Amino acid sequence: MICKFIMVTLLTVLLTAQVTYANDSEILWLVNRNSRLSSDYKPAEIVEYKGIRLHGVAHKAFVQMLKAMEQDGIHGLRLQSAYRPYNYQQAIFNQRVKELQVQGYSKHEAESKASQSVQLPGASEHQLGLALDVGVDGKLTQAFGETPAGKWLEEHSHNYGFVIRYPHSKTEITQIVYEPWHLRYVGTPHATIMKHFGLTLEEYWNTMRQAQMVIFWGENGEYYLLSYINALPVVLPSEVVDVSSIGASKDEYIITTRKIYPSTW
Repeated sequence: MICKFIMVTLLTVLLTAQVTYANDSEILWLVNRNSRLSSDYKPAEIVEYKGIRLHGVAHKAFVQMLKAMEQDGIHGLRLQSAYRPYNYQQAIFNQRVKELQVQGYSKHEAESKASQSVQLPGASEHQLGLALDVGVDGKLTQAFGETPAGKWLEEHSHNYGFVIRYPHSKTEITQIVYEPWHLRYVGTPHATIMKHFGLTLEEYWNTMRQAQMVIFWGENGEYYLLSYINALPVVLPSEVVDVSSIGASKDEYIITTRKIYPSTW
């Protein structure tokens, strides 16, 4: 995809005669150890794919991406994990802590070390249903990044709305070690910008706070206006295709508006 980006310091572009209201899609929710989900949080839409549950928008994008991979001669990618409820994540974390205690770590040391590779309950993106663990041999290891499938995802997954959420060079920011198998759905405009500028989701939100608006030039005569605002409810233009906050009960939003190139351009 050939794209161009323009960053401008403009608060909003919400001036239009046609208006509508939109619900929070949650696709840009920032979930980590400093911003956790409640124990009773559940995604609004969950579907099943080969026995694994995931958010409906992530499912649709994953199926499209898998088809594109196979057309490029990359076969064998499997979805291994997606939606995990709070209690399931709690069990995974507790099991890892026990394993480390058996190795001689104190409980405090084990919890600290476990949190470097296993998210705390409520801090896992899997609870959103938008995070996917994928692989080709049933193993989730960093070596996956060097496989044909891993390299293809690194190069092309943004075209289908996914980012590699925990890059090898951003552990200090994400506080999670490199996980080439962990994909996060954020939508194509946002994923493409994050890929182009090498941004994590944490950095993307900071960038939007500073830029206020980003123009994403797509294909087929369309472009997207990505506007940062810090208050809702708000009157929105009819061309809005997505509204996502940074997280539950947090008054920061990115509004995605789809436009068509004027015929004179």
